[in-house]
Amino acid sequence: GFYQNGTGKRLQVWGRSIMITRSLLFRQLFSHMAVILFMALTLSASVVYYAHQNNNGDLTIKLRNIATFFSEDLKTGHIPDREWELASRTTGAVLWLEDNDGQIIQGSPPFYSNAKSYTLRNSVDYTKQFLYLTESQNTVIISVPVLIKDEPGRLLAYYQISPFYTKMIIRSYFFPVIAGLMAAFLFAVLLSRRLTRSIADIAAAAKRFSAGDYTSRTRATAKDEIGTLGNTFNAMADAILHTQQTRRTFFSNISHELKTPLSCVKATTEALIDGIAVNEQERTHYLERILAETDRMSRLVHDIMDMEHLESDQMFIKQEQLDVAALLLHQADKIEPLLKKKNISLLLRIETDKRYALGDADRFAQVLDNLLSNAIRHAPSGSQIGLILSEETQCLQLSVSDQGEGIVNEDLPLIWERFYRVDKSRTRSLGGSGLGLSISRGLIEAMGGTISVESKKEKGTIFKIHIPWQK
Repeated sequence: GFYQNGTGKRLQVWGRSIMITRSLLFRQLFSHMAVILFMALTLSASVVYYAHQNNNGDLTIKLRNIATFFSEDLKTGHIPDREWELASRTTGAVLWLEDNDGQIIQGSPPFYSNAKSYTLRNSVDYTKQFLYLTESQNTVIISVPVLIKDEPGRLLAYYQISPFYTKMIIRSYFFPVIAGLMAAFLFAVLLSRRLTRSIADIAAAAKRFSAGDYTSRTRATAKDEIGTLGNTFNAMADAILHTQQTRRTFFSNISHELKTPLSCVKATTEALIDGIAVNEQERTHYLERILAETDRMSRLVHDIMDMEHLESDQMFIKQEQLDVAALLLHQADKIEPLLKKKNISLLLRIETDKRYALGDADRFAQVLDNLLSNAIRHAPSGSQIGLILSEETQCLQLSVSDQGEGIVNEDLPLIWERFYRVDKSRTRSLGGSGLGLSISRGLIEAMGGTISVESKKEKGTIFKIHIPWQK
């Protein structure tokens, strides 16, 4: 079970880390040692085999030279004893002669329990040799065919070789194999420690992050698979942190946006209850103020719902043919009272005969409302705003411009964020909900178009919409 204070849980996590370490260590150690052992055994077997073959070849050559030396004596069927003893000492072997039937003619073979009979299957094949290695004594018997009294026979030599090969194997391969196994063990330990250190760092960062430390990041970002995992975790943590910050900012802005009109509605209502309105005209004035603040909250709620639908891909966008030129003319008539009120003129130009696009007329009109409202809000009295429809490659371009204070370059990428205000001193009573540009971009992109902005300080701002045209 776990302790209530969480100690047991930490112990369990520590124990699990130890299990992972042991598992990785075992796998690395096993793989490295297996490779070392396989290579050592293969190399040892190959070297011993070739050394054995070469050694036997040397012994066979010596025995053939002796047979050639005694060729004249073999014609008589007997080699002088003194010369026979000298040949045995020279070769360091026990020699004897046998005829084709295995009968010993000269010399005495040593006693060996598993000796086999050597018979020449082809009596005229004088180059054929026979090698035999006994299982119990590690000895080798070499046979060279000869002619004894013009009859096929063989000269045999018995060699004791086990001490030579045992010392060679121990001296040449035993110690290098041990050194290789020790090196494999150390390499496996170091590699497994590096792997587990990286994994432990990622696990610790994830644990801190899950505990609420959203700045927690892992340092395991090497250019390998574990580093890829670490980079992925850091990217995920950055995305979550951004989402958390955006959410906090969103709720903070929502609270601020609702607090101001609610306070105004409450204060005005209390004033009416207290009888602040001395006549019907003042009462109507206060009621209109309440209605205006209620409209602001209603627009804010609708904008929030639009943002939520756009971000969750639940916004319904009709795909129908819309007459962009007709929409511009309608919007020009719609904003005429606002233009006169602020003493602003409108420059409306339609510079193309292509006027149709595929999209949602109501949503497109919503975008135009927002862009024109912003232009009127920021345009100084006596200035001009532009509304121009032109043609580009396979698309229509709609420009909405003003001659207002403009936007500095560092603020341009931020204007699409929710509730972002270029002028922090401006209140919402002087503007919209702060979601208009975000919603406008989402709606245009949902209709297959793009929206961009160009601006210079004190030179005005131009919003450009590009949307594919239809015939």
